[in-house]
Amino acid sequence: MTRGTSIRRGDQVLQAGTRIRPLEIGLLAEIGQTCISCVSIPRLAVLSTGNELVPAGDIPAAGQIRNSNGPMLSAQARRCQADVVSLGIARDDQEELEQRIAVGLDADILVLSGGVSAGVLDLVPAALAAQGVTEVFHKVDLKPGKPLWYGQADRHGRRSHVFGLPGNPVSSLVCFELFVRPLIDRLAGRSRSGMQSRQAQLKGHFQQRGNRPTFHPAYYEHVGQGASVEPVHWQGSADQRALTTANCLAYFSAGQQEFTPGSAIPVFLFEAEDD
Repeated sequence: MTRGTSIRRGDQVLQAGTRIRPLEIGLLAEIGQTCISCVSIPRLAVLSTGNELVPAGDIPAAGQIRNSNGPMLSAQARRCQADVVSLGIARDDQEELEQRIAVGLDADILVLSGGVSAGVLDLVPAALAAQGVTEVFHKVDLKPGKPLWYGQADRHGRRSHVFGLPGNPVSSLVCFELFVRPLIDRLAGRSRSGMQSRQAQLKGHFQQRGNRPTFHPAYYEHVGQGASVEPVHWQGSADQRALTTANCLAYFSAGQQEFTPGSAIPVFLFEAEDD
C-alpha cells in the first residue's frame, strides 16, 4: 500500500464518543496511541421492593408474585452496556429499605421498582430521603408511568442518580426506556442517547382516552420507502405478554381523540435499526 493511502499526518481517526471495540484498539495501536481518555462503563444497581415478591425461580404462595421487574430491568441495563449489580428484593420495611439503598448508592445509578405511589406501604421516597437522596421530581404526565420518582445523592465526592420506578412491569419498562436509558448513554459518553425515534403510518384505528400522553407498546415495520406501526393488544400496565410482540413505543398525544389509519405517529424503537 502506498504511504499515506489510508491515514495521513494530522487526520482524526476516531471521534469523541466512539465505542472502543477490538477494531478501534487495532487502529490505535497502528498509529502508536497507547493511552487515550475514556469514559468508564456506568455502574447500575437494581432493587425490587414489595412484600408480595418472591424470586423468579420460586413458586408463589397466595398473595405473592414472582419478581419479574428485577430481571427485566437488569437485562435492559445490560443491553445499554451498563455494569449491573442486582440487590435482590427488599421487603416493605423502612430499615431494610434503607440498608439496601445505602449499598445501591455506591453505584452511578440506583433503580428501584415499586413503592413510589401513594399507598400505606409505599415507603421508598421516605427511605431515600433518610439516606440523603434529594428528590428532584415525583410523578410525570405520562401513561404508563405516572408515579416515577427521581433524585440525586452526593457521596464521597461523586453523584448517584436514583430512579424509583412504578411496580407495574410495563410502566417500569417504559420509564426505564424514556428516563434511565438516556442517562446511561450520557454517562457512557455516547454521542447518541436514548431510543431512536421514527415516524410511521398507523395501521388501523386507535382510540386515545385520558388526559395524559401515552407511550403504547407497538410493532414497527420498515418496508421499502415507508414505515408502519400497529399498537399491540395491551391489557394495561401489568400485561407483560403484550410486550413480547412489541418492538417500539408508539406515542399518542393527550386528550380524547381517535387516530385514523395512515396518521403519522412518532415511534421510539427498543432496538436501533442497525443493531
